[in-house]
Amino acid sequence: MSENVFWETMKNYSDRRFLKMLCRAETEPVINGLQMPGFPDAKYQKESVGSSGSRTLRKEGWMFYKLVKKCAQQSGNAVGPDTRILDFGCGWGRMTRFYFKDIKSENIFGIDVDPTMIKICQDALHCGNYSTVDPLPPPKGSFPDHSFHIIIAYSVFSHLHYDAAERWVAEFSRILKPGGILVATTQGERFLKLCKRLQNNPNKQITQWHQSVASAFENIDDCLSRYRSGEFLYAATGGGYARDASFYGEAIVPKEYIEKHFGKYLELVDFFHNARRLPWKLPQACFVMQKNESFPLAKEAEA
Repeated sequence: MSENVFWETMKNYSDRRFLKMLCRAETEPVINGLQMPGFPDAKYQKESVGSSGSRTLRKEGWMFYKLVKKCAQQSGNAVGPDTRILDFGCGWGRMTRFYFKDIKSENIFGIDVDPTMIKICQDALHCGNYSTVDPLPPPKGSFPDHSFHIIIAYSVFSHLHYDAAERWVAEFSRILKPGGILVATTQGERFLKLCKRLQNNPNKQITQWHQSVASAFENIDDCLSRYRSGEFLYAATGGGYARDASFYGEAIVPKEYIEKHFGKYLELVDFFHNARRLPWKLPQACFVMQKNESFPLAKEAEA
């Protein structure tokens, strides 16, 4: 059976109706005779993203999906069947699956450094194309130039070392189509305040991640000052297995840094960092960048 049978069946569903279907799949893997995108073990989900099942879809997944669709519409890249989308750091596909009703399966791609995550996507999602990547961008040719209208990266630039982050943005400038967009999240001031609360209240360090975060940044007031002056803050904590401390930790990237460094490759369109700017209350800051071929370094990235 063609993978696009799923798209053909779901394409006329409203976003909210499709969300309900995705959530039902937690306990109903087959609905109306159609194989639904599956989930890994609940414990594995919680260890990787902090929640599981319908909760992780209804909150961060849904909010980020709606934000991406809004940004895509505003940028001239309205999501449709022939939109080519890449989920960078796709994990087990909690974000990717939202696009299965909007976009034909052959146009959906996910990449991640963790082969276990990729195997889950390949086995459980039943739609899309998934592959592992190295921590730093692969040689030119992994994806052709001008491959994608949209690249999404949820909770990835909140972990990448500054060198890895910039090198990936340079790669995105090559593989995005002219006018294509990157919608990504990173940590912001709220994260530093969380670090401080955890430092001051050891009894709230209930997970291994909480313990790691509490010790990541020592002088929070100093970090806040450095962040507000435009400094990229990074703590090389590592993330276990395929995510070693050479490139993975806790990253907090301010707007000024994005403009100065990432802006050599893509144009910063918007930066959301608080609830007043975010129509959906995402726990991380979000930045939107667009490919502008007049940028000299964007051209160099394609050379």
